[in-house]
Amino acid sequence: MARALDYLHTCQNDDGGFGEAGRASNPGTSTWVIMALASAGEDPREWRAGGSSSMDYLRDIAEETVAIDGTAETAKMVLTIIAVGEDPGMFEGTDFVELLRAKQQSGGRFGDHIYTTNWAILALAAAGEDTAFSVAWLKNQQNGDGGFGWTPGAESDSDDTASAVMALIAAGEPRTSPVIQKALSFFRSVQMDDGGFNYGGSSGSNSASTAWVIQALVAAGENPTAWQKNGIDVISHLISYRQPEGYFRWTPVLADNPCRMTASVVTALLGMPYPITPDQTAHVQAASTTPAATLVPVTPYPAPPPGVSGGDDRVVTVTDDFGETVTITGTPQRIVSLAPANTEILFTLGLGDRVVGVTDYCNHPSETAAIEKVGGYSTVNVEKVVAARPDLVIAAFGNTEEVVSHLRSLGLTIIALNPESIDDIIDNIRLVGTATGTGEKAEAIAADMERRIAAVVTARDTRVADRPSVVHLVWYDPIWVSGSGTFQDQMFEMAGGTNAFPGVNGWEIVSLEEFVTTNPDIILVNSGTGMGESGYDLIYTYVMSEPRFQGLAAVRNSRVYVVNSDMIDRGGPRIVDALEQVAADIHPEIFEAPESTPTPAQKASGFGGIAALMVIGLVPAIRAGKR
Repeated sequence: MARALDYLHTCQNDDGGFGEAGRASNPGTSTWVIMALASAGEDPREWRAGGSSSMDYLRDIAEETVAIDGTAETAKMVLTIIAVGEDPGMFEGTDFVELLRAKQQSGGRFGDHIYTTNWAILALAAAGEDTAFSVAWLKNQQNGDGGFGWTPGAESDSDDTASAVMALIAAGEPRTSPVIQKALSFFRSVQMDDGGFNYGGSSGSNSASTAWVIQALVAAGENPTAWQKNGIDVISHLISYRQPEGYFRWTPVLADNPCRMTASVVTALLGMPYPITPDQTAHVQAASTTPAATLVPVTPYPAPPPGVSGGDDRVVTVTDDFGETVTITGTPQRIVSLAPANTEILFTLGLGDRVVGVTDYCNHPSETAAIEKVGGYSTVNVEKVVAARPDLVIAAFGNTEEVVSHLRSLGLTIIALNPESIDDIIDNIRLVGTATGTGEKAEAIAADMERRIAAVVTARDTRVADRPSVVHLVWYDPIWVSGSGTFQDQMFEMAGGTNAFPGVNGWEIVSLEEFVTTNPDIILVNSGTGMGESGYDLIYTYVMSEPRFQGLAAVRNSRVYVVNSDMIDRGGPRIVDALEQVAADIHPEIFEAPESTPTPAQKASGFGGIAALMVIGLVPAIRAGKR
């Protein structure tokens, strides 16, 4: 434990906050680390760097948290303030408890989701507030398998089930109640063969999900060391992620956000469920105990069995987007895709019958449903990839260089794609065509995409008189927008608009006040499967019902449009479909929509706001909201 705390010291920046190595401090990482310090009996006021303490940083971000106006962010601010022994009802002149209370909906939930409600209940219960109304709503969201999903109707997952269990027990739910016992049964059913837990789907175990389940088990009065699979208990599995430097990996091959992962593991190994309170901390200090465990190595992945090549003499060499020179012998017959956009490219090239593995988020075309799943976008299950016996793997930037390098070290042939512009997407189609022996078809597809793009740009140059400001709203709690350097930004320019947030780099959070002050002429909102109940689109509903948005030009002039998140967020062949749709939304007097714009009552074939954020590279943001 001392080594882990020493590592967390290296994450502290001169402003007193915490961030990953070489990165600025951020509220997400800082609140998790501060709660971990409190759980370990450390005084965050004494943790200093550059003359500033972690409490100084917490005070500095109080105003920013208010401006962001996110449900989970506000709840975690309350939890962190309580963990350090301060009053969340009056912290830096703000009543954060009242701010959180204002997020409660008429049915009892906070925000629109289960995960936001979980965190709100945890925070309010710790603050001594009545949560009975919200607890009743949450209990009704339990799925038939005993677990909870991230939003109503979503599949159960370990993370949200764990936070729901901690929230319910913190609010006074008896450990013996049916809802808690059913949740424990769910955990039993999803414990992995290595003793750990994954988030869900076909991904492998990870330290964050495993840590959360341990905390939930402790909250429910369970002994985590008794939870074993194949002779490996969950505590031993969690400790196996520990590295000599003191930090904990996220997966066996991926050290993603090690400061945040280490903070989560520290709290779990101390046997401290959320909420962390001064009384809990004092108890741990007095007991000075941590769960016993034996350090065991993570099970190594086997060497891949030989794939099945095309049996021809074809040899091609290509350079992928990671700058790697890759030689492919024979025509690939067994291809694994590690990103939804890559899968769409393969099917567009007519290679669907050769695809033997895809991610949990690959949902287009519909034939992907029957293909073996090999993990998530950022949670690739290496064992499943190897078991698919691929002779070619099409990877992506979001899989991380660590995972891609590991797959290469196992002898797999990997091409990694990382398009940063629409031109790059077209080049990627040509690259995959060359690698798979479908170069002629790839060239025809690329040429057609270029022709359609040129038609949009020509119409813009010859017929567009004004360039309205446009914002692409990716998510709303808190507000995420697409800034410069994104596909969406390039689309706005091609279609005769301007980005309302040119100062945002990539995809970032903006405050509600900044959004209102910017007052965009047109608002494009993401849609997709899982966005809400009863077939409506949550982001659209939010924009149209948020009282502070009613004066916006886009709302007053009915210029709020729903766009298919799969088309506009993925770097695949349908990006030109998205461009043509965006052009018609921005300038309906010039461009004809290729298909009718989805109405709020229609649900596009996307894959949800959270999953959409994953695929455009915002995995850290997801964890900030849910972990």
